[in-house]
Amino acid sequence: MEFFSQPAVGNRLGDFLKSELSNDWDRFRAAVAFVKRSGTKHISGQLATFASSTPVEIIAGIDHLGTSAEGLGDLLSSVQPNGRVLILHNRLPFTFHPKIFLFSSSSRALAIVGSGNLTEGGLYTNYEAGMRLDLDLTDHAHSAIHNEIHATLDRWSDLSSGTTLELDQPLLTRLTALGLVPPESLTTKTTGDEEDDVSEKAADSEAESDAEAGEAEPSPFAAVTVPKAPPAPTAASPKKAKQPKTAAQGPSAGTASQTALAGFVMTLQTTDVGVGQTSKGTSRRSPEIFIPLGARDMNPGFWGWPSDFVPDTGWTGPIDGNGFGKMDRMGVRVRIGGKNTTINMWYNPDKRDLRLRSEDLRSSGAVGDILRIEKVSGVGYDYYIEIVPTGTTQHPVYLVKCDQSVRAPSKKKYGYY
Repeated sequence: MEFFSQPAVGNRLGDFLKSELSNDWDRFRAAVAFVKRSGTKHISGQLATFASSTPVEIIAGIDHLGTSAEGLGDLLSSVQPNGRVLILHNRLPFTFHPKIFLFSSSSRALAIVGSGNLTEGGLYTNYEAGMRLDLDLTDHAHSAIHNEIHATLDRWSDLSSGTTLELDQPLLTRLTALGLVPPESLTTKTTGDEEDDVSEKAADSEAESDAEAGEAEPSPFAAVTVPKAPPAPTAASPKKAKQPKTAAQGPSAGTASQTALAGFVMTLQTTDVGVGQTSKGTSRRSPEIFIPLGARDMNPGFWGWPSDFVPDTGWTGPIDGNGFGKMDRMGVRVRIGGKNTTINMWYNPDKRDLRLRSEDLRSSGAVGDILRIEKVSGVGYDYYIEIVPTGTTQHPVYLVKCDQSVRAPSKKKYGYY
């Protein structure tokens, strides 16, 4: 077992990989979060020589736009003819983030597990760390570790999961066209692992990206839920000393009865306020405001999810990982611009967002304006809604509260207060 760190020269992930790709192994498997040409250019030659006679499998992630088309193209050409590249991507906001490299033979194996991706920063110049495990497969404990790593890679490479696809040139072209795998020239840097800094709170915005492009084809990947994190412990509130009641103090004396208000804000984009194609023979797009699923799931009670929604009994489409098909909340009472009206909310696993259907909302806003919604009670409607236009004094006030982002290239931001 050996601990390594970088950027110490001679003790970097790239040094280890180049060395081992030149050694005699029976198999090489890897799983990495991000791949860029800045990294593949350093190992493509050794990888191609290795794969000319030895099986290779590399599982790559494409979350947060951290993987480039050129990087994947390099891997695809380098692993021929004895290897394959797999892409793992969950449409829900769960990031594929491992860094595992496993060389195996009949009696020994080498596993490298650490923080470095297949980018130049991950291989050489970032501050990274990891463990190198030399495994004697005749030893039961070593063999068990080796088998467990393989079992994990087997799960991730399972094509029946819907989240993993085998890469070929048509799929690479499709992923690039969908905006899931950008050209390297569009990434912010080409030599580091800046993608690791992207917030993993980002909501899945593929539906919005599709709509912004017109009628683009949907993502080929599945949306699969994963086990939730355990609840974070809360600090115990200090106990207050009991105060004796006086005759003037009833049970609620000294407290004001208030209605708790929950506020939501979101910047509007073309998908929210646009009408789509308007040429002869085409119809205006339905008047819908797109609420990211990350926003819904951050505060489901705000939207009445799922208790106030009812299943669409005529739905024959897909069912999501939580067992929901199309769900509707009809006739929601709202006040918009001084007028009481109703809107419809609905969720469809095909669309991957929560939508508010209202022509009043669409026609009131413009790109960059802020949608502000307050949940209220006891006033004859369920939500107070207003559009805060750009250029007004209140716009920067609420823009600060839009502190959550969805995945690029969408510019939509949202938040609660």
